[in-house]
Amino acid sequence: MYIAHVRKSDGVEQLLKDHLCEVQQICEAIGEKFQMPKVFGLAGLLHDAGKYSDDFQIYLRDAIANPEEPPRRGSVNHSTAGGRLLMEKFHKGPRFMPVMIEMVANAIYSHHGQLHDFIDSEGNSSPFLNRADNEKIPMSQIRERFFNEVMSEEQFDQYVMQAASEFQSFLQKHFQKDELQQILYKFSPLLTMTIYSSLIDADRTNSREFDENSQIASQQPIQEKFKQYLIELESSFKKMQEEAIPNEITKLRQEMSENCANKADLPTGIYSLSIPTGGGKTLASLRFALEHAIKHGKERIIYIIPFTTIIEQNAQAVRELLKTDEVLEHHSNVVDDVGLAKTYEEMLLQRKLNQAKDNWDSPIVFTTMVQYLNSFYSGKSRNLRRMHNLANAVLIFDEVQSVPVKCVSLFNETINFLSKYAKSTVLLCTATQPALQYVEQRIEVNEEIIDNLPRIEKAFKRTNIVRMDEHLEWNTEQLADFIEKKLEDVKSILIISNNKKTTKNLYEKFKDLPYVYHLSTGMCPAHRKEKLKQMTKNLKAGKQVLCMSTQLIEAGVDVSFECVMRSLAGVDSIAQAAGRCNRNGEVQQRDVYVFKHAEEVLSKLPTIEKGQRCASHLLRDIEERNLFEGELLSSPAIEFYFKQYYENLALELDFPVRNLDKTLHQLLFTNDVKRLRKLDVVLSQSFDTAAKHFEVIEANTEAIVVPYGEGAELIAQLASHEPVDYKVFLKKAQQFSVNVFPHEFRALQQEQLIRPVDFGTFKIWLAMENAYDEEYGLSVSGEAGLNILTL
Repeated sequence: MYIAHVRKSDGVEQLLKDHLCEVQQICEAIGEKFQMPKVFGLAGLLHDAGKYSDDFQIYLRDAIANPEEPPRRGSVNHSTAGGRLLMEKFHKGPRFMPVMIEMVANAIYSHHGQLHDFIDSEGNSSPFLNRADNEKIPMSQIRERFFNEVMSEEQFDQYVMQAASEFQSFLQKHFQKDELQQILYKFSPLLTMTIYSSLIDADRTNSREFDENSQIASQQPIQEKFKQYLIELESSFKKMQEEAIPNEITKLRQEMSENCANKADLPTGIYSLSIPTGGGKTLASLRFALEHAIKHGKERIIYIIPFTTIIEQNAQAVRELLKTDEVLEHHSNVVDDVGLAKTYEEMLLQRKLNQAKDNWDSPIVFTTMVQYLNSFYSGKSRNLRRMHNLANAVLIFDEVQSVPVKCVSLFNETINFLSKYAKSTVLLCTATQPALQYVEQRIEVNEEIIDNLPRIEKAFKRTNIVRMDEHLEWNTEQLADFIEKKLEDVKSILIISNNKKTTKNLYEKFKDLPYVYHLSTGMCPAHRKEKLKQMTKNLKAGKQVLCMSTQLIEAGVDVSFECVMRSLAGVDSIAQAAGRCNRNGEVQQRDVYVFKHAEEVLSKLPTIEKGQRCASHLLRDIEERNLFEGELLSSPAIEFYFKQYYENLALELDFPVRNLDKTLHQLLFTNDVKRLRKLDVVLSQSFDTAAKHFEVIEANTEAIVVPYGEGAELIAQLASHEPVDYKVFLKKAQQFSVNVFPHEFRALQQEQLIRPVDFGTFKIWLAMENAYDEEYGLSVSGEAGLNILTL
């Protein structure tokens, strides 16, 4: 009786043959989406074949017999044998058989870790081939038991040949004969990741089902759910139409929403949705997604959004529109909180939710661009586990221009893979389409969803972009004089700067006025939310409101000012700033002023600096030559801007790795055929090497818990050394934390304004009372502490 697992609760054993066949079935179901069930099933069938060794069976029973002193976890290798069996029997097969075998073998070798390099950064194939050649594994024993218990060798050989036939049919369907060699190697890395993803998810799902002695609840058919959601959405939309103020902006929003619903019949592909800022793209894109998912049998709808603040408000809006709680949020502000459950039923529900966070097995998911890219390139099994659920889905990328520059090529590869080979429809949503079809690793957009976009843009025009004297760099004093004069004509002004210092300096000039607000990332999220709440209330009440902010106000903050001033930046940033002016078409047009700030230093912000330069040239050409009919925010002007912007940053788009003198794109998406012939492998992707260097956003900040509102109680709780539930604490602390860069962190340490507290295996940094200010947030000067602890 060869076993795979033993259930802790009652000692029941799971037979190894059952585990292998059940994981195989789950993998086959996932592989159906690619018309390659047996290619995927092969990974499931063989992944734990190594458990047939005497060494592993003794190891497992020893762990059961000695729970107090079990053998070291992982001390017996069981993840190599299945891959070796494949390599020994079939690696020398004809045509593209070796490609398939290497992909599946790598997934098997790696299912308890990260995908291995086929060839490492030194040009060696040892990370992969050593698993097949050098490990001391009783292969004859494992082979005999596998073929006796699971399937005969003849049946197994037939299964592998069927898998190879599926693989070849897939290639012939999607690739022209003359491009097969070239395209295959750009396609194979992401297919390898998908096979690995399906194996990880299938293995963990089956193990969990056995451990909990239950099958994961079969849900209501997803199409039935989508149909019910659509009924609720249409009802909500009708109610919103009845309650809306009948002006031109409202009519345009409704027109674009109807446009999206009418385009749902379009085939699977990549589409742009260029709804102007404030045009209601969340509702419009949801109508398209639901209709499209129903008509084309898609399995889920996934929103990928750059900022957590937008995710939280949009996810809640969708829950209310659809009258459902089955909208999953997965981002940095969400933590596992099984420990918060008060009853057994709550615990099971929370486990289900945490499982969904791991594999995105939910009808509607809201997540971040960081989580999306990590699902492909981070190398971590918990992230890649969910990758296969991006297939046969509707993917909605909101504010797609926010893709980090260094990740552009890697992002485009994922979009091409999912749309061409994985049956997913991609919707690129933004008022400023980033022209991703013009970079070297380009995507091909099938169609714009909005009909007659130039007419919509003109009709939706609520602002006029005014370039303040280009020959004059405005300092804080001059800007303050300009603002004072504008306050004679308008009741509210928003000024957006590129860094915290210039924002603070300008605020200092006006802070004695009654309704003046300062917003920056130096404030914790709870503080910013409170400021925005107060400011929005006073704007609606018609008070004379003045706000100085960093870029943070451009991300999904629903406010409307009579005048906006924007420090020169990229055209996408100018468009976002303009979206906070005359947002609801209160009057026909308002002015948005663009100025060059003399005191801003952007040497450490190269992408902003290049965007600023490209925007400056475009503004000049529009003014002097009347290009694009004088409209900076028209689609042709925005496309022209992004083409110039990406040309200026061409060397950065492939994710350069300086110390390797290579890019991540080269490590993953190129094959050196001559070198491979010498190394006896056919694939060269350096998965592990790439993962070690991949980081969407450089993690060079440190989180500081600050004494704002409930944050003061959290600090007191830690300082008292009372027992703390870390999940509860971390969930609360996210709203009362500020992330600081290394130079700020060092300054805070030198001034003794922060102190560490040991928290399990890591430290949490706490701010002193005089380090946090009601007006500016976290202060390096130590002159804060303006009676904010009671807020």
